[in-house]
Amino acid sequence: MKQDRRAGTPPTVTINGVPHLGDVPVSCQCYGHSWESTAHPGVKACCLCGVHGYCPGCTPFPPEGSQPFTCSAHLQQRQVQP
Repeated sequence: MKQDRRAGTPPTVTINGVPHLGDVPVSCQCYGHSWESTAHPGVKACCLCGVHGYCPGCTPFPPEGSQPFTCSAHLQQRQVQP
């Protein structure tokens, strides 16, 4: 792991030449989040990094404090459509 320090920019951590975000676990960046249901309908939380997410295809109105992540079903639909 090395850090790239350029003037005026925050350090970029690279592992095997691939840039990674310092505040997100490497496992989430390499393999994806590990989602678990929450008490809020349509919102899931990653048990590794704690981020809250929702699928814009399943939940038309974004829940407060959640980031958009496309679910597997909607990701497949987007890949099939021309």
